[in-house]
Amino acid sequence: MKVLLLGFLLVCGVDLFSQSMVLQQGDAEKAGFSKAGFERLDQIVQGYIDKQWIAGATMIVAKNGVIVYHQALGYSDLAKKTRMQKDHIFRIASQTKAITSVGVMILLEQGKILLDDPVAKYIPAFAQTGVLDKFNAADSSFTTVPAKRPITIRDLLTHTSGIGYAQIGSPEYQALSAKAGVVAGLGVPSYSLADQVEKIARLPLEFQPGE
Repeated sequence: MKVLLLGFLLVCGVDLFSQSMVLQQGDAEKAGFSKAGFERLDQIVQGYIDKQWIAGATMIVAKNGVIVYHQALGYSDLAKKTRMQKDHIFRIASQTKAITSVGVMILLEQGKILLDDPVAKYIPAFAQTGVLDKFNAADSSFTTVPAKRPITIRDLLTHTSGIGYAQIGSPEYQALSAKAGVVAGLGVPSYSLADQVEKIARLPLEFQPGE
């Protein structure tokens, strides 16, 4: 079984990016938290470990610079049975998804967007995006069929847009994206996001939106 690691950070009312902030250990109940709630969190995460969904996890909750909960469960290395420690370091990828999703929820709450708005309303290039029909591996040429409906913001949030993943996606989409000059986004700071999005919109979707 592959070693799966989960870094789980919960922050309440604290700016962890402030260099002047020094977290101190405190009492959960004095800070307005329920110890029983944290015990339930322990049980939930331990359940994930017991079911082998993850190998281990670290969790921390802080409020106003005070740590009210800090726990390490499971293993950092299953093969060696190395126990997870609170100060273990994780490589956490895909955090743009979390940040962007929060941004979308803020815009939704402010009434500036709707989840079922078509993406093309904001990025017109997606109005012409088709769905992959036939793919020729010899030269990465392809044919498309029309999308049954537009891609929506909801589709983007739920990974049901049909947009593939450059470099680590399906063999077909990897070939198509490489030919179009689309990259996964790691280690290419000189690339323009606007240019990449326009290129992605010209690539075919891997499946019908919502399917």
